Amino acid sequence: MKFTRFLLISFNSIFIATSVTTPCTTANGLPCQCSSYTLITDGTRNANYTGGTECDNTGSFASAAWYRFSGAAGTMLASSVVPSYQCDTQATGWYSGVYPSEAGNTTSGPVCYNWAGNNCWYSNSISVTNCNGYYVFYLPPTPSCSYRYCTI
Repeated sequence: MKFTRFLLISFNSIFIATSVTTPCTTANGLPCQCSSYTLITDGTRNANYTGGTECDNTGSFASAAWYRFSGAAGTMLASSVVPSYQCDTQATGWYSGVYPSEAGNTTSGPVCYNWAGNNCWYSNSISVTNCNGYYVFYLPPTPSCSYRYCTI
């Protein structure tokens, strides 16, 4: 979560609005997304679950937000190709980027969707934050239905 202020700047009587984004941190020094996220424990999104046609572009995934996975869902996005028709969907999403190794750090990278014999049929960019013992993910809606983020 970031806090945005808007500044009004005047140049020769022309006013320009610009934004200044200030990162938010918690009392323990971690970014705010480490304490403000949607928790997902749904075991059907685990890479070992077979079948289904769920997708992550409706419901709570209709707009981009921070998510944490726990319990039967696993704790993180799959980091290698997940076979099609696993994790309760057809086109399985897996993170092909690098997880941040230090607490408080955030990295960005692609999620690839495995479909029709192509392990990166389509992709979109996400962000991952290391929250000192768990990860949170800034996930946009998937590109279409029958695409889903898979976890391990």
